[in-house]
Amino acid sequence: MQDSQIGIIGAGVVGLSTALWLQKAGYQVTLIDKELPGMGTSFGNAGLFADYARLPFARFSMMRKMPGLLMDNSSPLSMHSSYIPSLLPYGWRFFKACFADNYAKGKAALSQLHQHTVPADETLLRMSNAQDLIRAEGCLGLFASQQDFLSAQQGDLLERQQQGVNLEFLNAGQVADLEPDLAAFHAGGVFYPDTRFTVSPVGLCRRYADFFTENGGKIIRDHALSITPKLPGVSVKLTDETLDFDHLVICAGVASKALLTPLGVKMPMVSERGYHLTLDLANKKLQRPVGWLDKSVFLTPMNDGVRLAGTAEFAEADAPLDESKAHTMLEHAKVMLGEAPEITSTWVGSRPSTPDSLPVIGPLKRYPQISLGFGHGHLGLTFGAVTGQLITRAIQGESDTVDLAPFAPERFS
Repeated sequence: MQDSQIGIIGAGVVGLSTALWLQKAGYQVTLIDKELPGMGTSFGNAGLFADYARLPFARFSMMRKMPGLLMDNSSPLSMHSSYIPSLLPYGWRFFKACFADNYAKGKAALSQLHQHTVPADETLLRMSNAQDLIRAEGCLGLFASQQDFLSAQQGDLLERQQQGVNLEFLNAGQVADLEPDLAAFHAGGVFYPDTRFTVSPVGLCRRYADFFTENGGKIIRDHALSITPKLPGVSVKLTDETLDFDHLVICAGVASKALLTPLGVKMPMVSERGYHLTLDLANKKLQRPVGWLDKSVFLTPMNDGVRLAGTAEFAEADAPLDESKAHTMLEHAKVMLGEAPEITSTWVGSRPSTPDSLPVIGPLKRYPQISLGFGHGHLGLTFGAVTGQLITRAIQGESDTVDLAPFAPERFS
C-alpha cells in the first residue's frame, strides 16, 4: 500500500478531506487543482456543519413553489435562460426524485450519512490542529410570520424531529435573548444547539493542505485536461505533462462532469451558484449563524466579518456576478439587522448540485480505478470529511457501515 500512488483532482474541502484520509491510510497522494487549496467553491460557503440538513430538496412541495419563486425578483431562486437546455436532464430526474418512495429513500440516505459526520470531522480537525477554527454555538433559523413558522413546525421541522435532529422552537423573545443585536423582523424560529460552524472556510482548507504537505503529500497547481483509464491505473493529462496513478479520485465539483463525459459517464449535475457578501456590522455582533429561512440567507460571524450567504442561481459556472443578487441579499440583511451594514467584499461560486440532492460517492463500476466524490450541493463542508473516509475505505476494500448504493454514480444511468 505504501507504494500505491493516488491522484485527486480538486483541492476543495472534499478533495482535501479525501487526501488526508488516504494519507492516513498509508497511500502516496497527489492533489491537482488549478487554484490554491480552498479557493474554489469551498471558499464561499456559509460555514455551517449543517447537522439538521437531512431532507432532500427534491420534493413536490418544493416544486410547487418554484414558479412563484422564479417570478419573484426578491426570491433566492433564479435561472439564466441560456442555461435552461443544460437543466432539462436535471429537471426530469428532479421530478422523478420527488415521488414519495424516492424522497423517502433520499431522506434515509442523508440521515445515514449524517450519523458518521461528527467523528469523521473530529478526526481531521485533530490531525490538522484546526479545532480553533470551529465554534459550537448552535444555529438559528427564523421565520418572518407566525403562519410560516407554524407551517414549518408541521412540515419540514417535524420531519427533522422524526429523524432525530436536536432542535428547539423559540419565540421572538427567546431569539432576542440569544441574539440581541438582531432586528425584531421575525415571529420566532428554530434553534439547532448541536450545529457547529467555522470562522474561516478557507482557513480550514489551508490547515488541511498544510498538514497534508508537511506529511509528504504533493499539491500540483495545474489544470486537469482529461483522464484516461488504463490496465492497470489511470493517467491524467495536465497542461504540459501526463501523470500516472494507481487510482484516481475526482473531487472537482461542477468541473467533474466534463472530465467524466468522454468516458461515457453522464452526470445530470448542474451549476447552482451561491453568493456571499462580507459585512462590517460596526458595533453589532452575532454569536452564531442566523438564517432568515423565508429568504434562504444566512448571516455567519467569521474572522474577517459577518458573511451573508445564500441564493440558488442556476447558471454557467463562469457567468459574471449578478449585482442585482448581491443587492437583494443586502436588502434582506438590512431587515435582519435593522440597518444597512457596510459591504467589504462580494463573491460568487458554483455548487455542484444533483437532482436527487445526494452526493456522488464511490468507485465507477466500469472503471473501478476511478472513484468519485462530488455533487454535495449545499453540504460540501458538512459531508467533506465523511466522504473522504468512505472513499478511502472503498479503495482499501473494507466493508462499511454506510451503504454507498444511494450515492453510486450509476444511479443516473
